[in-house]
Amino acid sequence: MGELTERILRVNHAGEHGAVQIYRAQALVCSLLFEDVVPRLHEMLEHERRHLDDFAAVMQTRGVRPCRALGLWALGGFVLGAVTALLGRNAIWACTEAIESSVLCHLNWQLDYLSVHDTELRAVVLGIIADEEDHRDYGLSQCRPGLRASTVALVARASTKLAIWLSERM
Repeated sequence: MGELTERILRVNHAGEHGAVQIYRAQALVCSLLFEDVVPRLHEMLEHERRHLDDFAAVMQTRGVRPCRALGLWALGGFVLGAVTALLGRNAIWACTEAIESSVLCHLNWQLDYLSVHDTELRAVVLGIIADEEDHRDYGLSQCRPGLRASTVALVARASTKLAIWLSERM
């Protein structure tokens, strides 16, 4: 396995770790403020947990160490999830759409590379794309445009890109 493939695996694992924390924090806050949103957040949280387990299994099989910034992903994800939930339903869905759009762009680039260099890991990535697209599409369908939604989306996209960039280097 090449260095780039290891980096892809490490970043994807870290990203799923962060996603678990985002949905976990959102569900926790919403259980107090917006109970109607909690079932959907739990469903999305379970998807992200499964994705995390899938990448962790491949890492363990191949002896790939986790990203050194895993704690940062967890803390950042939890804070982003809690803050967006405190800002309301619309902020949750703006955050979801923005993050999942960024992630899907990143995953689609990976598919091209992995189709030549690692078909097993490509299959794992393909296995999560439908869930990520569903999350993005649901977020988009629930989000109403506005300054708060645009600001949340901007912060979520920038945070995601920064986390990916840092993780590729750690």
